[in-house]
Amino acid sequence: MIIIIGAGIAGLLLSKRVNADLILEEQPVIGGVFASDNVFGEDLPYVLPIINNPMKLTNIGLNYIEYDLKILYRKYDYFKDKICKFCDKLPTWLNFDLMRKLYVVRNIPDFIATLSKNVRIVKEYPIRIDDKKIITNKGNVYKYTKTYNTGSLKKMSKLLGLDNSNLKHKSVLTLMILARKEYERDWNVHLSGDTADSFSVIIRLDNIIKDLDLYYVYSFIDTNQKNIDIDRIILDLKRRQIISLNEIVAFRSKLISEALLFGEINDKMLPNVINCGRLGEWKNYDIIETISRIQNC
Repeated sequence: MIIIIGAGIAGLLLSKRVNADLILEEQPVIGGVFASDNVFGEDLPYVLPIINNPMKLTNIGLNYIEYDLKILYRKYDYFKDKICKFCDKLPTWLNFDLMRKLYVVRNIPDFIATLSKNVRIVKEYPIRIDDKKIITNKGNVYKYTKTYNTGSLKKMSKLLGLDNSNLKHKSVLTLMILARKEYERDWNVHLSGDTADSFSVIIRLDNIIKDLDLYYVYSFIDTNQKNIDIDRIILDLKRRQIISLNEIVAFRSKLISEALLFGEINDKMLPNVINCGRLGEWKNYDIIETISRIQNC
């Protein structure tokens, strides 16, 4: 039996490639960081799927929207350190200075739904694993010939008793806000390195839902830091005259615990446990990099 851990994009793509028998998924919904929610009839992912080279989407089944990139900077010299001081570099989806345009994948929810068809996905997660079997939190035992892990490398290492204490991460609290169009803005990306702001990145899209602006607001959190309060973020948005409470018509929030990854891998896995994808390989891959890596995993 071939088992895949994780039903994000990496796990779903890999399932098709290796003809997996089963996917184990810990979260109540599939899609990983690109899990979505339906707002006003529109399926919107909690994390905006940004790419920097749309030419690489050919024949994958993804399509995109192109925007002129208009950036508003605030104390940008401190931006990287505010987000992730110990990261060697920021992932491509946060490195806006390298982008000529803002490219946003438009059909991520449909793409995930298509990939999940005819795939056996079980909402369980491993609590014990050896070189022959996996025992899940629901007490089920699955014997396997090969397991592909697209879930957290930290969690997998702990299950196998390996020392990967050097693996570190930062979390991100994402707010997806729909607000009335009160007036025109001269930016669609707002980057703040100001520690007085609870947020670091705001992305505004103005053509997803009629007469509304869609804001993605990202607040990055250290592992030893208390979660940022949503009310504090809303107040900061008001204070900076970005969004006021009376403009908001809907919002969703999601905490992604392992959003930015850094640190070196110490120990190797079992020979029949293969790590793949962003979390499995502990690399800050974007969508295109993830898809490319899955072809060779």
